[in-house]
Amino acid sequence: MESAWGGGAYPSHKSMNMKFSLFLFRFVIVSGANIIQCGCAQERTEYHYRSQSEADSIRRPVDETYIKPDGTKVIYSSKRRDKDEAHASDTSAQIDPAQPMIDLREKKANGDVVLQATFPEQVVDHMLECVRNEEYDLMWNQLVSTQAKKDLEPRGGMKYFKTFCETNRKEVMATLNCMKINMKNGHVTIRKRDDTHLTAQLDSSLRRSYRFTVIDFEATPTGMKLGSIR
Repeated sequence: MESAWGGGAYPSHKSMNMKFSLFLFRFVIVSGANIIQCGCAQERTEYHYRSQSEADSIRRPVDETYIKPDGTKVIYSSKRRDKDEAHASDTSAQIDPAQPMIDLREKKANGDVVLQATFPEQVVDHMLECVRNEEYDLMWNQLVSTQAKKDLEPRGGMKYFKTFCETNRKEVMATLNCMKINMKNGHVTIRKRDDTHLTAQLDSSLRRSYRFTVIDFEATPTGMKLGSIR
């Protein structure tokens, strides 16, 4: 104790100063590295091609940007991006207040799943997951339009729909995957039939490779719905 509080006080104080200086130096280095790391963090960005005809059919602007619930920035544009540009980061995105952050596939506390869709591509995404998971009841109850259900009643309604999906599962999945990929590059034509009905069709270069080439959609007060796949 004497060496610590008596004559040894000065060497001890000097040692403490050196330790404090070393600690401060390390702190500055680590803090600076963290700041640099945070400043260089890149957000995830998705780029989608949208033609003028598609924009007109779904009543949306050709160029549109919004943020998904998971923070992903989604950019729709009429300009095709080259490979290098598509991988460039863009950290200037701000959440568009006109685009509410909603969970398109929401699982409730009781286990129920609620599907929401505003655009045809969102219906295609839901269909892909439902067919993959064989959730045909969920598709019938939440994705199929009321008119489509009425049209299928003479054939057996929900039972016919489930049998159709089970029998043609492989072919339906192939078409949905093709639609999902090519809605982004202009190889799917989306045309407006009337104020509420849209049709998406694979172009001539793709149609010969798939059994189903057309998906019909209906815009309803509760969202975009499936009309048919043919």
